[in-house]
Amino acid sequence: MLVLTLVLAGCAAPPANRVLPQRSPDGRYAFDFDRGVPRIREGRRTVLRDEAAPFRKAPDLYWLWGDGDRLWLYDDAAKRVGYYERTPGGWRWRYWTGARSARPERDLLPPPELYPPCSSRE
Repeated sequence: MLVLTLVLAGCAAPPANRVLPQRSPDGRYAFDFDRGVPRIREGRRTVLRDEAAPFRKAPDLYWLWGDGDRLWLYDDAAKRVGYYERTPGGWRWRYWTGARSARPERDLLPPPELYPPCSSRE
């Protein structure tokens, strides 16, 4: 019944960007939540548990790994995008503004599959 409702509403099946744990493309990292708090693991070892995260697990939150060991998150209710990025100093959170630079080949873009198929983003 739910699938029929989604199809009739113009949506496909629930998107893959809601699967947990979400594995990085190379399989090295896994993303999930620990009591609603974002967590990234390398094997069994937790390398990030972000108590100060701006996003918590919610029905309108979507996540997907992208290039360069970046974990993208999209809050459909607030229309905000951010990502965790692995740096030499550890994992860092950054908001994505969508601003373009003079060097477009260096501009970061979230994976198109990050957004839900029926998102109301503009």
